[in-house]
Amino acid sequence: MNRRQPYREYATQAFRFLAQEGSADKYINKLVDDYKRQAKADGVSNPTEAALMHKERILSEHAAELADLDAAEKALIICGRDPRKAVEMVYQKDCWRELEWGDIETRVHYAEIHIPASRAQIYSWLAKVCHEFARDRGLRI
Repeated sequence: MNRRQPYREYATQAFRFLAQEGSADKYINKLVDDYKRQAKADGVSNPTEAALMHKERILSEHAAELADLDAAEKALIICGRDPRKAVEMVYQKDCWRELEWGDIETRVHYAEIHIPASRAQIYSWLAKVCHEFARDRGLRI
């Protein structure tokens, strides 16, 4: 794998989004629930029925996010336990907060100690998971 991955930043954000939402299914449920709340606030007599009728539209409007979540989940499954732990420790930690300069390096060092694995191995796993994500998502590799 090339050391310079043009998709790395995009993949990193997808894994952070996965940590925020939990899974594609949970994200779909959240979107439907949000629609139900909005429909109820708008005075719709049966918001659950309205949400189910509009679920297809909701899914098409959020197709890119759902594809990202699905690809991130698949990449973590394909790559195995230790790469998954590396992603959790490096990319998904504090997923609600913006990454700052040096965060990745600090988290890689933390992962080195707690997995345990070498720094090079951690970066290799992260690159592999990002590569799997990009391939599944159809990004230019």
